[in-house]
Amino acid sequence: ELRRRGLPLPPLLASSLRSAMQALRWPNSSARPGVNADEYLVLASRRSASECGTRHPHYPLRLLCEQLVSWYRVAADDRAFEYNAIAATRNFVGSPHVDRFDQQPQLAVSLGEFEGGELCVEAEHDHTMIEVVDTKERIAKVDGRRVHWVRAYRGGERFSLIFYNTATPTPVPIG
Repeated sequence: ELRRRGLPLPPLLASSLRSAMQALRWPNSSARPGVNADEYLVLASRRSASECGTRHPHYPLRLLCEQLVSWYRVAADDRAFEYNAIAATRNFVGSPHVDRFDQQPQLAVSLGEFEGGELCVEAEHDHTMIEVVDTKERIAKVDGRRVHWVRAYRGGERFSLIFYNTATPTPVPIG
């Protein structure tokens, strides 16, 4: 195992995100029925929170997610990170899988009063090694195109946010 920790979130932002996840109006059916999660919601990010409007049921969470990614881009010096969707989950414990439609690495965050629940990702250059990533109240960049899963946890609810991009990259003009 290779252990690493994501960047710690600003405490007020982490607390606000956790509260928004607890208050979230989850859909009647999971956006991804094949995974082991109490709730699974995908928020497409084709529009900003302000374009969705304050009456949108997910407005508070969308706004906080935009703030989180803006903070991350500066804190991690990763201004090029792009995403076109956010997976929000409650009590996700994943069996090993690959996010085959992702076009680049993703950002992962977990929130709540739980112990364990680390994100495990097959190491890039040595498939016999596993990266065990602490995302609790932290944000980490991981490659969901490699085999990954969430370890079991105990205690309270575990919420997660995954920022990912399934859009084909736009070629950069030469010259």
